Amino acid sequence: MWEMVSSLDAVVQGCTFAFTEPSLATFRQVLLGWIMCLGSRTEYRVFQTIQADEEISRQERHPFDRFYNFFSRAKWDVRILAHDVAVAVVTALNPRGRLYLLVDDTLLHKRGKQVYGLGWFRDAVASTKKRVATASGNNWVVLGLAIPIPLCPDRIVCLPLLARLHLPGKGQPSCPSLAKEMLLTVQGWFPDRELILVGDGGYAAAGLLEDLPAGVTFVGRLRGDAAVYDPQPARCKASKRGPKPTKGPRLPSPKEAAKKADRNRNGQGPWCWQTITITLYGVQRTLKVVSYVVVWPKVLGLRPIRVVVVRDPDGKMEDTYLFTTDVAAELTWIVTTFGWRWSIEVSFKASKQVMGIEGPHHWCQGSIERLAPCVWLMQSLIILWYLNAGHASTEAKEEAALMGDWDSPWSLRHILKVLRRATLNATINSKSAQPDGLVSFVETMKNCVNMAA
Repeated sequence: MWEMVSSLDAVVQGCTFAFTEPSLATFRQVLLGWIMCLGSRTEYRVFQTIQADEEISRQERHPFDRFYNFFSRAKWDVRILAHDVAVAVVTALNPRGRLYLLVDDTLLHKRGKQVYGLGWFRDAVASTKKRVATASGNNWVVLGLAIPIPLCPDRIVCLPLLARLHLPGKGQPSCPSLAKEMLLTVQGWFPDRELILVGDGGYAAAGLLEDLPAGVTFVGRLRGDAAVYDPQPARCKASKRGPKPTKGPRLPSPKEAAKKADRNRNGQGPWCWQTITITLYGVQRTLKVVSYVVVWPKVLGLRPIRVVVVRDPDGKMEDTYLFTTDVAAELTWIVTTFGWRWSIEVSFKASKQVMGIEGPHHWCQGSIERLAPCVWLMQSLIILWYLNAGHASTEAKEEAALMGDWDSPWSLRHILKVLRRATLNATINSKSAQPDGLVSFVETMKNCVNMAA
């Protein structure tokens, strides 16, 4: 029913390797249904939007069997689709240089005895510093690509690529282990590119960082009381029996290093504050930092890392303790790169509030393992379309004229409005020469309004 915009169709054609011809046609319809659905995005409502040219009774479910089977039974691999989307994104937006990967986990709320992979996990949105909240749902570890927006380089957008389900119970792979599997997958896709992986404190773990492959640099957060040591072993006499020391004496933890810098009044020696000016979260900030090189045996063995203690002189942010496996990295680069991690949180928020990723009521293993990653990949395709062609379209200018001061032309909500308007124009233009088709389209719009009500 809905006509796909030609510029979006060119993006979707890059995913042909993941599907058979019938499955590709179904994927195109599901994508358009997800874009044009105006209400809660349950499977039934999305599939009803696809066939909005006819009214479907809830007692008559067989017209949607093809779409239900697309997620639960069809022979297509979500990893191949992720590869096709990753190649399209990298080719169009980041053809040269480093690839900045962001990793984090998010909880998609669900309930039901038969839901595959269901468990009780920490709910980051409901938790506070003093109280950890848990909720029922599927916990997903997501790896995304951070891209500076070409027309607004200070703004970073995260395009989700890979997602792995973290199953509850003992003996299941941990979140860092799943992140490492996805990291190795992306490295296999782009073996000649340098990868920068950015993660929060939960991913500063041996499951991810132990035996970190060559060509990968990690930037993350570490504990304020981390046990770190001097990389240079203490000298000992050659005649001394027993094993030789592999590391030097223990050094101040990041929290202790900040206190030593506070007590340093003359600004001399290794423990002193330095001032840097960076653009962080779209705002230029002046921060104070302390940096030193250590080894962290509990997590990274004897591999040297650079620790950076970051303090906001204005007191708007608490002290942050960062580290990177690139000991020669500039301090401004380390702090700026870790700040990019916030874009994956924005991506999670948009997928829940705009894409309605928590709306579907599926429960079987096939649907659980495919639908959420597919929605994240559709989100990446939509953003790729907008950054390539959508931002310069007539529909984008029309939507920009309706924007409020609080909105942004780079938000997913605005992007979806532009694409929905473009889809409507493409559908009307294709049917305007046929009076019967135009009348049918009017009936379709009535059905869509009724579904959204």
